[in-house]
Amino acid sequence: MAAERALTFGQQLSYAVGNMGVGLLPTLIGSWAMYYFSPPPGEGLPSYIPLMVVGWVLFIGRLGEAIINPFIGYWSDRTRSKLGRRIPYIMYGTLPMTIAAVLMWFPLVHRESMINAAWVAVMMTGMCVLFAVVVAPYLSLLPELTPYNDERIRLSSIMAVFEIVGLLLAGGAAGVVIDAWKTGVPGLPAAFNGFNLSAMAVGALTLAAFYTTAFRVKEREFTPSKEVSFGFRASFGESLKNSAFPPYLFMVVAFRIGIDTVVVVIPYMVTTVMGGTELHAGFIQMGIMLAAIALFYPVTILSDRLGKKKCFLVGSLGFLVVMPLVVTIGKWPFLSPMAQGIVVFLLAAFPAATFSVLPRPLLADIIDHDEKLTTYRREAMYNGVEGLFTRSASGLAWVLSATLFYLFGNSAENPLGVLLCGPVAAVFILAGTLVFRKYPFER
Repeated sequence: MAAERALTFGQQLSYAVGNMGVGLLPTLIGSWAMYYFSPPPGEGLPSYIPLMVVGWVLFIGRLGEAIINPFIGYWSDRTRSKLGRRIPYIMYGTLPMTIAAVLMWFPLVHRESMINAAWVAVMMTGMCVLFAVVVAPYLSLLPELTPYNDERIRLSSIMAVFEIVGLLLAGGAAGVVIDAWKTGVPGLPAAFNGFNLSAMAVGALTLAAFYTTAFRVKEREFTPSKEVSFGFRASFGESLKNSAFPPYLFMVVAFRIGIDTVVVVIPYMVTTVMGGTELHAGFIQMGIMLAAIALFYPVTILSDRLGKKKCFLVGSLGFLVVMPLVVTIGKWPFLSPMAQGIVVFLLAAFPAATFSVLPRPLLADIIDHDEKLTTYRREAMYNGVEGLFTRSASGLAWVLSATLFYLFGNSAENPLGVLLCGPVAAVFILAGTLVFRKYPFER
């Protein structure tokens, strides 16, 4: 076991820190964008985009990212440069991606307006497309850097820690900043607020994370297995012919819709059902993530003993127990609504840990199997095809949440739309779990 190492610990850290960038921007947008542009009634915040429009505006960006993902994977797999097949995309895509991500938080009109909807749609789409340019090649490095199963799981665990740090900063710490200065930052122009400040801080951290990987990680030498001769259609089709990929793909898509729907609802849940503020929402997100980090090592051990598939199914069962409990928050005969919500969300820590740690090693196994089938290393195409479906799914979570809010309410007086997000998420996760049982590899 000691000999099965391809990377030093420093090399693992240099690669894994980039995953903090993977977590930062999507978390800030997923946790706070809809709340910022279309806040719940009665919270004293201005609305910039109508409720039934904001979900679609954010979805447009995710759709652009989804469409471009397979093409980025195809181009990256066929790239030949002195820096490798992946690093150039990270190096040159990160800065414009970050600029677009920050600008979307500065609406042009300080009231509800379709001008803001158009502005956010353009900036969100630009950010998401460039996010695909950076992240698909970044994630494709993992199977290339090490061929060893235990090292992949360990590296994925370190990546998950950095991703959780990004989630803590963009979801939790941002909530603290937003609560403190949601109506303005002292000494700065009146329109500048905690949401804007959080976006700028997250942007700076994203640059630092991805550039650390870009300048400190070296790709392995070019080999004949990297000389991919498939055209785009053939490459896409061969990916779906891999018997392990469709059940994995269906699972991550279903889980993405379910989990992101709950992430979107947390600020609304805390402020309308649990009787808290944006500060409480930030702390609750931090608590979930810290609890998940504490469980990464047990997940790794359990995965070694049960195999990745069974360990993931155990985590799936946890989600299926916890998600329906969301609708009961505020209705228990004991504990305050705030305490009830904290208990429910903390129960999701172990399932969240399994979903943070295991999908990357699972996909690496699928890519190894593909090399046996095709003789080629096509990591980026697999990440691209996955991105086509998962990024669309992530965008649908906004549309789904906004629709539930519109139909059933998202205010303190009528929060049913907020509460229903949990059971609806459970339906998607159940479907993903049932299909993933057909995944062929146990270990």
